[in-house]
Amino acid sequence: MTLKALTFAPTGGIVAAPTTSLPEKIGGARNWDYRYCWLRDATLTLQSLLVAGYTQEAAGWLEWLLRAIAGDLARLQIMYGIDGTRRLQEFELPWLAGYEGSAPVRVGNTAAQQFSSTYWVRSSMACH
Repeated sequence: MTLKALTFAPTGGIVAAPTTSLPEKIGGARNWDYRYCWLRDATLTLQSLLVAGYTQEAAGWLEWLLRAIAGDLARLQIMYGIDGTRRLQEFELPWLAGYEGSAPVRVGNTAAQQFSSTYWVRSSMACH
């Protein structure tokens, strides 16, 4: 049920987590926004949804993926916005203290610019 709650029915996107700016370590600066569709995480969630019989959600995610990549595999990213947005800007909110004083509070995530070969493998496995 928790994994199903990470799906966004209008688009079929699956977010990695419904959180932003929770630190890896209390007081630390490594606070990231995970409210995005990370292909690796979404494919793992997708596999669990299929095992649990949530085929409609799985089909929705595949449709989301096809729209997000827009037919151009050369521009495949490791993550997208819940609606398939490609440009994910990151900025800090310095006026917020952060969870238990863990600053900075970040919105957005520039990890979309990173390259990882695992998303190719995971995404192709999910489509198969």
